[in-house]
Amino acid sequence: MIRFANILILFCICLNAFAQEDEVFISDKIALEESRNFLLKSNFIESQNNNLTDFVYQRMEWQVDPAIRFISGKVTTYFKSKTESLASVEFDLSDSLTVDSVLVGNNSATFTHQNNKIGIELPQSLAFNQLDSVSVFYHGVPPSSGFGSFETSSHGAEFTPVLWTLSEPYGAMEWWPCKQSLTDKIDSIDVIVTSPEQYKTASNGILVSEQVTDSSRTMHWKHRFPIATYLVAIAVTNYESYSDYLVQENGDSIEILNYVYPEDLENAQSKTPVTVEIMQLYENLVGPYPFAAEKYGHAQFGWGGGMEHQTMSFMGNFGYGLIAHELAHQWFGDYITTKSWQDIWLNEGFATYLTGLSYENIETDWWPVWKQVYSDQVKQEPDGAVYVTDTTSVSRIFSSRLSYAKGAYLLHMLRWVIGDDDFFQGLKNYFADSAVANGFASSEDVIKHFELAADTSLTEFFNDWLYGEGYPVYSANFKTADEGKTMITLSQTTTHESVNFFEMPVPVRLYNSGRTDSLDVRLNHTSNQQNFIVETDFHVAELVIDPDLWLLSETDAIVGVPNIPTTQSFQIFPNPANTGITLIIPTEIQINNIRVFDMQGNEVKRIYTPETTISVADLPSGTYLLHAEHSSGVFSSKFIKH
Repeated sequence: MIRFANILILFCICLNAFAQEDEVFISDKIALEESRNFLLKSNFIESQNNNLTDFVYQRMEWQVDPAIRFISGKVTTYFKSKTESLASVEFDLSDSLTVDSVLVGNNSATFTHQNNKIGIELPQSLAFNQLDSVSVFYHGVPPSSGFGSFETSSHGAEFTPVLWTLSEPYGAMEWWPCKQSLTDKIDSIDVIVTSPEQYKTASNGILVSEQVTDSSRTMHWKHRFPIATYLVAIAVTNYESYSDYLVQENGDSIEILNYVYPEDLENAQSKTPVTVEIMQLYENLVGPYPFAAEKYGHAQFGWGGGMEHQTMSFMGNFGYGLIAHELAHQWFGDYITTKSWQDIWLNEGFATYLTGLSYENIETDWWPVWKQVYSDQVKQEPDGAVYVTDTTSVSRIFSSRLSYAKGAYLLHMLRWVIGDDDFFQGLKNYFADSAVANGFASSEDVIKHFELAADTSLTEFFNDWLYGEGYPVYSANFKTADEGKTMITLSQTTTHESVNFFEMPVPVRLYNSGRTDSLDVRLNHTSNQQNFIVETDFHVAELVIDPDLWLLSETDAIVGVPNIPTTQSFQIFPNPANTGITLIIPTEIQINNIRVFDMQGNEVKRIYTPETTISVADLPSGTYLLHAEHSSGVFSSKFIKH
């Protein structure tokens, strides 16, 4: 899902260069659109009874009019018992809706409807794996809880009515009787919607029939892949439709079906064809589009972001970033779904990073911008973990900064740590894992595949970046050690106490004076004040940490100890010294700047003064290098502080 956030402020830094792409980072504006949700808490708790049944099929038959906030319908569920003696079955449904009757098979059944649950007594207990069916007839006005699960609005100059649903994370129960669960996907569904004749319905799967009778239009969508409850959706208005196609090497094609507002048809037709190129990229990077036997599609709706309803994403616009993000969810979020909202990064972090990869490989000018914008967004605040500890908070689940941006950058850093080959192999292996295919996954599932691909433990990495908070702030010193060698001393502090040190390989770029030559090095940083000797064939004048933005980090200070030949010799008296020293230099020389370095290359004192007597009482005992700059060059000499 994509929601708006204040990342737009960061994006403005690029508008002068890329003004024509003002929608390209629509996926970065993630939380603002549903800011009304941010103060909301959900008291929904998944029922333990959900583990007692396996929903194998649901047939939804709904009657709606987008001009009226109202729904009536019949939902038939075929289920198997997962216990030895199942005496009742339970559905989630808001108390705001009225249950008219319930059938078990073809017989009326006794039921209760309270506390947003429907409890149905079975006439006979079911044995393990025994199949039965329940039909719930209901009607009413879905509650306006603030989660936006069932909305009516209008579009265009004629204010044409439009209705849509959006059930993530806890909204399905607000408009239909279901098992609101991240433990059981429905194996197969049929969605049959009757509306006034002038409207069309978009939904999951393939449109198998469309009938107009008595001023009503009934559209029947069939979906034959397992689907999480929150990904079932309908949208209804006076849609125009058209299709794009991805033609594959074997001659087969994947339809990309677009349902758009008539007034936006021309604009949509100019923008959606890029879906083909992005889908091909994702197939190359991850694996085949998982629902190729049916379709992919877009349905326009009246929300500022987008939602990855399985096989048909609902779109607030057709910006490049939004198209890429919602399409990526078909692999990560729909085909493989997080088994807990605590691991929402498996949906949103993955979709956000795949969007980044589409910039890296297709819209290449935007790749550096993507990295800068997302890393800056994460660092707007010093704390926060990717892993969600409070799943009652919708705002925390869908935190643009943490679940999306930091979740995506976690993957980017992992790619740097283990390398491209192992990263993308791990990604493909995760997607191909039969244990999570068409099902649910946890962080442990994906970590396992990256560890196997890289043949290494990633416990430290994920402890720091998934469960820990903050990021490192680096500082470095460098100086010439011997001819052709440079010593680099690298240190870090952290922005949150949950991580005392980020053990990471750190990318560093060394430049000569004028930046006419450079060298990239990878420093395996495992401790503070760690020294590295780097062989160079030029004198190093400048050091830059992480120039290509592989890491979530900041740079505090970089100090280079000058390697400038002294133009004249001078003496320091007394040497060794306790409290102060005097520079004995020719009287005609005026000192402009004095810099004192310790033997690790750290600048420990700087004095902007023409005086030649300075205090060293504040320095610890040790050996120091003093540089005295003047108009003709630099005096350099060592002294000892007792």
